[in-house]
Amino acid sequence: MTGKNPLPRLERSLLSDQVSQAITDGLLDGRFRPGDALIENELSEMLGISRSPVREALVELQKAGLITKQPGRRAVIRTWSTRDLEELFAVRALLEGYAARLAASRGEELDVERLGEIVVEMRQAADNDDFSGLVRLDLAFHEELWRLSENTLLQVVLNGLKQQFRLFLTMNWKFHGGADRVHVNHQAVIDALESGNPDTAEEVMKEHVVVERMVADRR
Repeated sequence: MTGKNPLPRLERSLLSDQVSQAITDGLLDGRFRPGDALIENELSEMLGISRSPVREALVELQKAGLITKQPGRRAVIRTWSTRDLEELFAVRALLEGYAARLAASRGEELDVERLGEIVVEMRQAADNDDFSGLVRLDLAFHEELWRLSENTLLQVVLNGLKQQFRLFLTMNWKFHGGADRVHVNHQAVIDALESGNPDTAEEVMKEHVVVERMVADRR
């Protein structure tokens, strides 16, 4: 078995992922709020697990920028300043606009079937007031777009920012002008990609990101 990871280590990794998911879901349903302290022993009792996977999850969430922690102090859920939002949206517009440009440049080779399926699921989630599902589907849509760019390095960079995107969506679940508009705004991106015009796809994608910022500014 030399050189192979033992099963318990894999299980801890899976548990830490579930802890991260529980924390972000807690933001969505109001159990947690930006600025709240996350205490290891309280989380472990709440989830019915040991402190080890909780500690691992907090480390990963800190690396992803979802929580802040100083030496000897508790982990705290990150709060967003105006500058934080400006930086996030500037980077999103630049990187995802480029991803859309690359995808649209593929012409007839581009297959947007999966994007269309996600849009249908978005409409169903909105009808059911499933805001957690909408956040998950929003991220799935963008991940598929990144994949369609066929630029491996770009995908790596965007995946590194995914947790921050999720945190923003979780704290701003009225993104895209309301749940009933989510599928409409994403369908507009698909239409732009299918136009085969890279300039159009890039501009529509940038506008798609600005929609989120406008909603955030009103909250």
